[in-house]
Amino acid sequence: MVKRLPVFDGYTIDARLKQFRRVSSHDGIEFVDFDSPKGDLLLERFVKIIDASTDAGRKLLISLWD
Repeated sequence: MVKRLPVFDGYTIDARLKQFRRVSSHDGIEFVDFDSPKGDLLLERFVKIIDASTDAGRKLLISLWD
C-alpha cells in the first residue's frame, strides 16, 4: 500500500521521521527537523490548519507527536 504524505507550504511532512522536506532543482533537498527553530514555526502554522473535528485530522495530529 502506498501512503501519500501531507504537503504544507511546499514541504512534504514526514511525521515518522519528524521532518519537513523540500526538493528543489536549484538547492537540492532541504530537510527541516520538527525540533529546529524553522521546523517549529512550520509545525505551528501547519497544526493551525488541521481540522481536528475529523477522524483523519485527529489521526494526523496524533502522528505528529507520536
